Parts: sequence; C-alpha cells; structure tokens
Amino acid sequence: MSKLLSYKEIHIRSSTSPIAYKQAGYRQRFLTIEGKEIANTGIDCETCLFYASASGMDMKSATKISNKLNQGINSLDQEFLSDLSCLIPNGHYIATLLKVYPRMKRDAHGTEYYKAGLRNISSMRKIEEYIVPIQSSESLNPIAINDYMDRVDLKETPTALSISFLDIKYPLNHFDEIWVYSHFLLDGHHKMFAADKAQKPITLLSFLSIDESFANKKQVEKLFQVLT
Repeated sequence: MSKLLSYKEIHIRSSTSPIAYKQAGYRQRFLTIEGKEIANTGIDCETCLFYASASGMDMKSATKISNKLNQGINSLDQEFLSDLSCLIPNGHYIATLLKVYPRMKRDAHGTEYYKAGLRNISSMRKIEEYIVPIQSSESLNPIAINDYMDRVDLKETPTALSISFLDIKYPLNHFDEIWVYSHFLLDGHHKMFAADKAQKPITLLSFLSIDESFANKKQVEKLFQVLT
C-alpha cells in the first residue's frame, strides 16, 4: 500500500485547466478535455506540458513544473501547488504526496493499470488502490523509460501527478465495503512504467477530489489514518 508522506487541504477556484469533470448516470464520472471524454473514472468502469499548453500557461512556467516533477519533490510547497492549479479543475481537494510501489496488470481485454496496494480496514472493509494510466505502455518512449529506470536504480524518486478519487463500493461478496482509491495519471507515465519495471518506488503528487469522490468526510479521514 502507498505510504503517506504529506498532505494539505486546498480549494482551487480560478483554474484555467482544460480538464473538467462530467457525471453521467448513477455513480459514473469522466475526465474530459474540451468536452471530450478522456477517461472513465467511475467506480464501475508526459502529458503535463500538453495540459499546461492547453490551459494557456506560458511554456516557460510549464517547463519549470515538468522539470520539478522530473527531479522529484519531497514536500508540499504552497507555491508549487499554486503553479499546478492551472492543471487541476476547480474544486475542493486534498493534495497528497505518496510513495507508491506500482505493479502493472492487464485485464482480459488488454486494459492496463497498476496495483498500488491492498489493505484490510476491518473484517468487512478493505482498501484497493490503483494507478490508472491515460496513455498505453505501447505509446511510451523506450529511451525515456530506460532513463527513469537508471534514476530509480540510483534511488532517485521522480514524481508523477494525478487526479484521484475515493469511491466506496458495496459488492455482494465477503466484504461489506470495498474502498477504491484510484489515481488517474496526468503526468508520469514513463516514470510509473519504469518504476514497475525496476520494481522500485516513486512519489506521486495526488489531488484527491473531495467534491467528486463517492465517499463521505469520515471515510476520507479514515483513509489518511490508514495511509499514515
């Protein structure tokens, strides 16, 4: 399971991000760009430069953000969080810095995702944590992957960026509740793939959406207690 390094509650109110949320039907939620659905983030279901450019951010600032993520961060600096607010839709978030240990999986249909942890909260509740790429591994640059593999082998910890959700499910099986903690990558596809391949951890800067998660305040608080 991911290890919580730091977190900070924030509100974003003047974002120029091209990313938006779209709810469609019962407990369904999409990330969209200019109305186009890019990821189904509902519970039944090096990109930051692109997002920054689409938001209207000048490329000097966008490159600064990308470089800082590539170098890796070890604390939640308010100035840097403010810089990133142009990439994150308006809303109420908990910015969270995690150490993650990704392990890639492919389902029967070829969909790729990373398992990041499984933990029992009680005899009838468990947390399943996933990291969901928006790009397929086949589209990634092998040179960039090898570069990040070399860096994580030297115990460097570059940082990936995600929008995240906590969704509570009530399946008809041995568990009364499954808490799905999912991170949808905005930046860091090469980093995450390299960490998996090298079997080493990296850091993940996660913006956990309080408004869009299918969980209540007490459940979010419990999540952070478990992660600490």
